[in-house]
Amino acid sequence: MHPDEEWLIVDTETTGRNRPIHAVEIAAQRMLGWKRSGPVFEVLLDHDVPIEPEAERIHGYSRRHLRQHGRDPEEAHAEFRTYAGERPVVSYNLSFDWDQVLVPEYQRLGVRQSGTKGFCALCLCRRVVTETDNYRLETLKEHFSLSSKRSHRAVHDVESVVVLFESLIRKRLGSAGIVGLQAVSDFSRRTPVAKCRDQVRPG
Repeated sequence: MHPDEEWLIVDTETTGRNRPIHAVEIAAQRMLGWKRSGPVFEVLLDHDVPIEPEAERIHGYSRRHLRQHGRDPEEAHAEFRTYAGERPVVSYNLSFDWDQVLVPEYQRLGVRQSGTKGFCALCLCRRVVTETDNYRLETLKEHFSLSSKRSHRAVHDVESVVVLFESLIRKRLGSAGIVGLQAVSDFSRRTPVAKCRDQVRPG
């Protein structure tokens, strides 16, 4: 990234995979170039809807917990909007967090969109990381010792992605001459993937 480029790393936890999908946690970190810009954002949302058992098992947020600690969804999204502004949103699974969770929720609630669609960090990792046999964030977290905090809490997963960019992705893209938000975004979608890996293969 160029030093003055603003963007946002985002993660969500949800009610499950069955639609309509509701966000129960949103976490984000503003970035300026490759550096963190200010504090992390985190909010729990109380839609007062059932949580699928598998989703609750993964992230640990029950309907009762969210009733006690969650915010009104419209207020939570307004707070997120203030934090995010119009910054490009980068997520480790953008097609889920953005396309299936956030955008439908904005439409369902009738609230203003937070941020703009950026690029998928998972797609980028498929082109940059060669040391692991899969690209699950949990796998990369363990292999590269990104964080010791519990996975599947949005705020912890955001931290893992931030460290992944800081400690690994930034250096490999820079060495390959891929500089700037648009160039990184374009590279995350470039094919064939094997040719991308050759371009950024670690020394």
